[in-house]
Order: sequence, then structure tokens, then C-alpha cells
Amino acid sequence: MSVVPLIVAQHGGSATRAELLETTTQATLDAALTAGLVARHRRGVYGLPPHGVPARAAQLGAHLSHRSAALHHGWGVLHAPDLPELVAPRSRRIPVPDDVALRLRTPAEGDVGLRATKPLRTVIDCAGDLPLAEGLAVADSALRSGAVTAEELAAAVLPRTGRTAARRVLDLASAEAASPFESGLRAAAIEAADRHWVPQVPVRLRDGRVLHADVGNPDTRIALEADSPESHRTREDVRRDSRRHDEMTLAGWVVLHFAWEHVMFNPDWVRKVIGWVTRQRVSHCSSLIA
Repeated sequence: MSVVPLIVAQHGGSATRAELLETTTQATLDAALTAGLVARHRRGVYGLPPHGVPARAAQLGAHLSHRSAALHHGWGVLHAPDLPELVAPRSRRIPVPDDVALRLRTPAEGDVGLRATKPLRTVIDCAGDLPLAEGLAVADSALRSGAVTAEELAAAVLPRTGRTAARRVLDLASAEAASPFESGLRAAAIEAADRHWVPQVPVRLRDGRVLHADVGNPDTRIALEADSPESHRTREDVRRDSRRHDEMTLAGWVVLHFAWEHVMFNPDWVRKVIGWVTRQRVSHCSSLIA
């Protein structure tokens, strides 16, 4: 079976040719395209096949929304939706078919484009309607792509429904998160221990050099590393990361490593580990102060 769809999934459902060729060959990519396992979204960008989603949306008089719109914009998502996510005006009174996830709501003028909700509306919808990890992955991806700005998120007018959840996501969103994988890990940390979790947190070593952990809490000095398959392709990669881990430990940080599969398929365990370590760390620091 081709590894290309898995690589695309690990990049959040959208990957560039350069990213794919880091771990596979052009021949393998071409074979996956021919077999319909992946699709070319635009020049140099590949994603999971749309299975006629835009055409289905047009047939229903709807627009791509939420994660389907995010993928349309070329952003990464934590999990691709099981069904195409669409939105249509309430006035259409469309019977909801079984093969789509259709929400009926009246979008504001300028919120929708030709096929999908526009970038800012897409981020707001995901932030208000989806779990924290899913919404944060989309918001981080949108900022990273430059399709929306932090100023736009701060000034966004939010709908009444889902307003609290949406504002939380928009306030947490950061372009510093390198991937949906890291966004999902940060969301798990926030849910496990609602503290100051920062993407690409700086860790100052004893010799004055600075490393950056994927996610970290500067208050408790807990670092979370998102170990993707791409980061450990060679023995040199393993040696580099082992030294990096040990140097952060020598600097007084607790370093936890999580695989992509942990965050994607076992987030309860991820939250359990982070929560337990945080409680122990806080208790230890409190005893030292006392």
C-alpha cells in the first residue's frame, strides 16, 4: 500500500511536493496520484482526494465549510472530516442527505466565496463548532499560511452560538505552531492542565544557547516534543534528538515525547500523562519554595 496518503495525513491533509519527497520518491507520488489515493490541490500542493465534494456542495446549493473549507484553502487539519462539511442558508430548506454534514445558517455578506466559506469565517466556524484540538489546528494553520492575521482574529465579530469556545481558540491561535500535530498536542496539554502552554517555547541551556521545544510551559518548565516520522528518518536524527532532550533536561526541564499516533488516536492517554506530570511538577516546586 502506498505510504503517500499517510504522509499527507501526518501533514494535516495537505502537503507540498517538497514535504512528500522528504520521505518518499517521485515515482511513488506519481503512482499514488494515478491510483487516486491523493489529489493535486494546486501546483506543488497535494491532499487527500476530494471525492467530488465541491460538486456535491454545488448540487445542494451549499458551500464547503469548517474542515472541508480549511482543506480547500490548503490548510492542515488534525482529522479530515468523515463527511464533507457544508453550510447553506436557512432559507434554502434543503433536505439533509446522509452523505454530508450540512449546517443551515445564514452567513453574513462577504463570508462565502465561490465554493467555500472565506478564510476568516472558516476559522471562526471551526473554533466555535469543533472540539478545541480541531479548531486550534485550523486556526494555527490559517495564521501560518498568512490567509488570516492575528489582528483579524482579535477583532473578529463572533456569532452568539459557540462564542465562548470560539474566542478561546482565537486567543490561543499561533502561527508558531509548526503543524496540526503540534496544535493537537498543545490542545491536549491545555485540556489536561490549563496553564501557560506555548508553541516553540525557548529553552535556555546552561551554556547560554537556546533550543525551542515544540510545546512548553515556561512556568513549570515542562517541554512536549511532537515526534513525527520525518524527524527520525536516520540514526543522525535520533542522535540529534537524544542530545537535545538531554540538554533540556540538564537545563531543568522535564521533557515528554509523543508520537503522531498518540495525539491522533489516543488523546485521552496524552492528557493523562501531561496532567499527572504537571501535578507532580507543581507539587515538587511548591515543596521547594516551602
